[in-house]
Amino acid sequence: MEFRKIKSLRKEKKITLTELGEKTGYSASFLSQIERGTNRPSLEALRKIADALDVTVASLLANEAPQVIQDEETSAHGYKVIRNSSGTIYNPWQTNSTYYDTLFNLPVHTNNMVISKIYIDAQSSSSGRKIAHNLCEINYVIKGEATIELQDEVLILHEGDAIFLEAFTQHNIINATENELMLFTLQF
Repeated sequence: MEFRKIKSLRKEKKITLTELGEKTGYSASFLSQIERGTNRPSLEALRKIADALDVTVASLLANEAPQVIQDEETSAHGYKVIRNSSGTIYNPWQTNSTYYDTLFNLPVHTNNMVISKIYIDAQSSSSGRKIAHNLCEINYVIKGEATIELQDEVLILHEGDAIFLEAFTQHNIINATENELMLFTLQF
């Protein structure tokens, strides 16, 4: 695995390998090997590098995320929708091989994180009413179609689509279809 983002962030911030080495305690040679993919860093090394570059570890590991639609409009309303423009369905429980597809690249500075796989029966909802959490939430549709009720609008998400909800955004997840709905949910 190559960590080209480290190099691009380092160059963007006009930091040399030697300067990054001084900030992290690692040699310029070791850091260069990481950037080129000839040496795999430990999680601790990634944390030190991320801190030195003033970014999150997740941002160093993230690949390109799918298209974010209506970014400027939706941010003001407390959510962002990501449509599966590639047609690829993310399946974190795939058995033949492991495949990761970054949905969001968000800085997370919290100790609270809940990861869930949620099943919603046909013609039912997650809570029966709009609720809000004190955590941010990402819902990714693995199977089925999700109707997301927000304060003043309703969104339809299909397989491969995802939604990011800011903390305290009132919402209800509805399965209005005759088939089971399965979601991957991350609360942080």
